[in-house]
Amino acid sequence: MSAPAAVSESRRFRLSPLDSTGLMFGLGFAQLTLVAVGVVAGSILMVTYSVPLGIGVLAAGGGLGLFRIHGASLVELTPQGARYLRQRANGQVTWFSVVPLLGGDDRRAPAVLADQDVIVIDPGPLGLGQPGAEVAVSRDRKAGTYAATLRVAGRQFALIDQSEQDWLVTQWGTALQAFIAERTPVVSIRWSEWAAPAGLEEHRRWLKDHLDDNPLHDVRQAYEQLLNEAGSRSTHHEVLVTVTIHSGKVRMGQRHDGDRVKAAIELLLTEMKLFAQRLQGAGLVVSPPLSPGEWARAMRVRLDPSCRSALDARSRSFADIAGEVSLANAGPICAESTWTAWHTDGAWHRGLYVAEWPRLDVPADWMRELMLYNGAVRTVSVLFEPVPRSKSQRSITRDAAKIESDAQQRAEKGFRVGAHHRRAAQAVEEREEELVAGYGEYLYAGVVCVSAASLTELEAATDEITQVAASIGLELRPLHGRHDQAVAAVLPLARGVVPKGR
Repeated sequence: MSAPAAVSESRRFRLSPLDSTGLMFGLGFAQLTLVAVGVVAGSILMVTYSVPLGIGVLAAGGGLGLFRIHGASLVELTPQGARYLRQRANGQVTWFSVVPLLGGDDRRAPAVLADQDVIVIDPGPLGLGQPGAEVAVSRDRKAGTYAATLRVAGRQFALIDQSEQDWLVTQWGTALQAFIAERTPVVSIRWSEWAAPAGLEEHRRWLKDHLDDNPLHDVRQAYEQLLNEAGSRSTHHEVLVTVTIHSGKVRMGQRHDGDRVKAAIELLLTEMKLFAQRLQGAGLVVSPPLSPGEWARAMRVRLDPSCRSALDARSRSFADIAGEVSLANAGPICAESTWTAWHTDGAWHRGLYVAEWPRLDVPADWMRELMLYNGAVRTVSVLFEPVPRSKSQRSITRDAAKIESDAQQRAEKGFRVGAHHRRAAQAVEEREEELVAGYGEYLYAGVVCVSAASLTELEAATDEITQVAASIGLELRPLHGRHDQAVAAVLPLARGVVPKGR
């Protein structure tokens, strides 16, 4: 009797459905414009010139506005197709770094990473860290954004009881609430959980160091058997949290001497310090902001997971403990963009974005199956963008009016107003109630990147992780033509999901 009661008392969390009601009849402005232009132009041509030509124009307009490929309209697919064709025309599909004696590309990085650089900061003089403890600050020169990254770890979330899981999720929301302000310089907070099948080399080294001279051979044999059985299920996880600010929203003081870069970095490190304190209050283990060597290593293992064993071997050398990877070696040596994948060094990557979130209320550990997946190297990332309360109120008013107008038009034209519209209207009402209660609003997006050593393995891993995601209510769709951008979105860089000007 007690078990069902415990389940019923656990908290449930609701993710607002994506607004797909459109401007009218589920169609957006661009789609409606194409359909309207096709109807008007086709009708005029049928009357004044040629009936077949008019029908062709009408069908073309309707097709461009209504036709969908894998759930996306042609209007949505056109920008990414144009970007991919532009890259091919400009010779940006394939890139090689400059290596002495071998030549290479004069560009410093692949197109997707061209405007990224790293500033090494000593937080000591700013009173924001230990003197001499260098911090890597990522900068997007084109967007004017700066970011720093923390490594976060905690207890085994899936093994603790439901009440504690609910409390931890609530504390995460509380930690994010501090970023809600009218003119906050914080433009995004992103957590990325990278996972890869892990070997048992560390355990075997411990076995060799501690049990070689142990006379209890049965103990050693039993431990070796345990390692052999656990080898296929061993997975290495790493969670990084990246905070990004926009330098244009930073207020400068007299101590900055007009140096906006200095003001932006000081504010960023201050925000990171306060955010780390809030996460520690939630019972999480939070590292200082990543050092240049740690940041470079995080980049390397995500762009080419096959290098992890070599980096682990280097980290065991006393001479390399201070910095496993130099910033000069953080990026790839070569990169190739295709329509269905991005190839960097020895790895193929494919980006998938979350097109649909669960439509039913979910428990705190609803992502467990995806997070514990160990079939391939993958990164699960969710990006949050804080929305000022005044903007949230305007958005709620606009969305409510649009949904109500669309429902009235459907009813007047004899179309059924279904559960989808009722759920959308309910979601808007819930947003307004939460805003009135004092809670802030975040825009959020999810990206999953799968990595493999070959295209064949990538296809198999993508199919498997798509099925795992579907089992928990997530619909993943490939970002064809933009897989390089998808990978960049899960790296510890100062950028969002949709970089401007790309």
